[in-house]
This record gives sequence, structure tokens and C-alpha cells, in this order.
Amino acid sequence: MIPAAAAPAARRVGGSTAARLAVLAAATFVYVTFEVFPVGLIRDIARDLDVSEGRVGLLISGYAVIAAVVTVPAVALASRVSRGTALAASLVVLIAAEVIAAASTGFAMMAASRVAAALTHGVLWSLVAPAAAAMVPRAQVGSATAAVFGGASLAAIVGSPGTTLVGGLIGWRATALLLAAATAVVTVALVWAVRPGAAAAVPADTARAGAEGDAQEAVDWPAVLRLCGTAVVLVTAHFLSYTYFAVITADAAGGSGPVVALLAVFGVAGAVGTYLIGRHGDRAPQRAAAVTMAAFTAGVALLALAFAPAPPAVRLAAAAVATAVWGGAFAAAGPVFQTGVMRLAAGDADRASSVYVTGFQVGIAGGSALGAALLGGPTALLPAVSAVLAAAVLAVVLLRRPIPSGRPA
Repeated sequence: MIPAAAAPAARRVGGSTAARLAVLAAATFVYVTFEVFPVGLIRDIARDLDVSEGRVGLLISGYAVIAAVVTVPAVALASRVSRGTALAASLVVLIAAEVIAAASTGFAMMAASRVAAALTHGVLWSLVAPAAAAMVPRAQVGSATAAVFGGASLAAIVGSPGTTLVGGLIGWRATALLLAAATAVVTVALVWAVRPGAAAAVPADTARAGAEGDAQEAVDWPAVLRLCGTAVVLVTAHFLSYTYFAVITADAAGGSGPVVALLAVFGVAGAVGTYLIGRHGDRAPQRAAAVTMAAFTAGVALLALAFAPAPPAVRLAAAAVATAVWGGAFAAAGPVFQTGVMRLAAGDADRASSVYVTGFQVGIAGGSALGAALLGGPTALLPAVSAVLAAAVLAVVLLRRPIPSGRPA
């Protein structure tokens, strides 16, 4: 254990390391921004490609399915090269996908761009957290993971709304090209960030979760799979409602007017959740998981209660609070589970992360499909079912304690 007096010093990260973590966060930012690219521009894309909005929506669910299928074999293939090379290659593929999207002359070409990005989606998400962990002492792994996941939170606040705004001004094709240019800049920066010897600032006698030097450590695969299975249920609970966020919040608030503001609340709360888990997640991972799951359950349950008969202002206030608690909790859950997987599989963090990412994509596809099946009934049923699933995850976290404690540094 780190002595109390030494803990603040251990939490400090040098400027060079912080810059390299920021580059990794930028990589997750551009990847998530393209992943959800069709959401805000769905009508423009549908009209331009002469297809229905529902068909364009398949570009998102289909992306998740493909990523789920190919992640494990793709990461196994990527293991033949260095982690940095694999990360850079995944961004090069993303650039190609963005250019193809911009040049699309029909739905098939647009779908091809999504397939291309989905093929390396799992590679980036499986390797980026271990890459961040290799840059810091083991006591800071959770903080480093949270910093990298901050890029995904920023995509929810800036990336998706930003592409929607810019797309309305210059068109979705030109916006895709701008995103490709941004990705190219991030790729160059990433080559610098993960260059050989970049982690030399970490003391040689400090163990690092996920570093190549940990290969001799045994991997507790049953524990990894239990944790990944728990995460699948959580992600299913989330995307069951999040996929239909606009529908749920509009019905709960009594109109579509507040939807954009509630989306902003969700994104900002996610950034706060990521920041808080980065500060406190390393010290008590199990407690952080329990608090996060309790908040998630409370958030979606409150959203279901926002449909109860009440004055419009009360329902809107309940929806806003629910959205904030839900958004903050889910953003925090990502680093909690990802760090837990890496701690359980320090000897093979890349492969364990690929299993986790695959489970995440299964949860996205499953949650979206289940939400679609429930959408014909009362809208409040979606967050209610999400709350039931989240409560099951909370029970597992409290009773089975699947999240490992931090290892001593």
C-alpha cells in the first residue's frame, strides 16, 4: 500500500505523460465521434442517399454487431505487431472510412465506410487502455484509464453536437472530410505518444498493469469473464434506453423542446463522472463500482418515475436530474470495469480487453434491439426495464464483488 503521506505525490503525472494520455483520449474522441456520426445528421444523410431514416439508423446498430464479431480475432492479429503500430493502423483505417463516407454515392458505399471503421474499432478500444496503463505506475492505472475514456465523454459533449452543427452549415460530406483531417492530426500525435521508449519516465521498479513485461503473470480468466458478463448486462441496460433517448425524454418532459438541452446535461454529467472516478477510483475500486451502479440504477429509475402524473415543470425537473445522474454514472462505469479487467489480466491485458470490448458491443446491439421491441408499449417501460437490469448489476457488484481491488504499488 502507498503510505498516506506519499499518496498525493504518487498521483502526480508528469507533463509529458499527461500529453501522451491526452493524445490517447483524442484517439477515442475521434473514433466515438465517427461511430455516432449518423445520429445528428440522420435526416440529411437519408435525404441525400435517398433512403429511409430507419435504414440509416441501421448504420449504428450494424456497426456494433460487426465490431462485436471481429474484435477478438482483430486484436489477436494485431498482437503480431507492437501496440503502438496497431493503434496507429486503426486510426489510418478510420481516416479511410471517413473519406469513403464523404465520397459515398449511395447507401452501399456509406455502409462500407461503417464496416471499415467497425473492423478496427475493437483494436483501438482494446489497446488504448492498456497503452495508457503502461505509461503510469500501477497505483495510477484507474486515473489513466479514466483520462483516456474522457475522450469518449468529450465526444458526447462536443463531437456529436459539433458534427451536427457543422453538418448543417457545410453539409455532412464536408463534415466527414473535416473529421478525417482531425483524425490524421491525431494519428501523427499518437505515433509520437506511443513511440518506443515513451514510457521511460515510469520508474523501472514500478509494476504497470497491462505492460508487456507483465506477461509472466497468470490471468484469472473465469474472473475476467464474470466481470465482462456483468458489464454486458450493464451496457444492455444503458443502450436499451439511451438508443431512444430523444423519444423517452420528449415524452417524459411533455415535448421535444428540452431534448437537446437534456442531451447536453447527459454529456456534461458524463464528463464530471469520468473526472470523479479518475480521482477516486484507484483508492477503492469496489466501493467506486458500488456507488456508480447505485447511481446508475437511481438515475434510470427516476427517469421512469418522471412519467408519473405531475405538473410539466416537475416532470421536466425529474427528467433533468435523472439524466444527469444516469449520464454521470454510466461514464464512470466504463473506467471502473475496464480497469478491473486489466487488473485481473495484467499478464494478457490486450486480449482480456478485447473480450471486454466485444461484450460491450454485444450489449449495445442487444440493448438497442430490446428497446426496439419494447418501444411499442408505454415509453416509461424502457427506463423501468433498464432500472431492473441495473439493479441486478448492483446486486452482483455488492454480493459477488467482481471488481478487484487495486494492487499495491
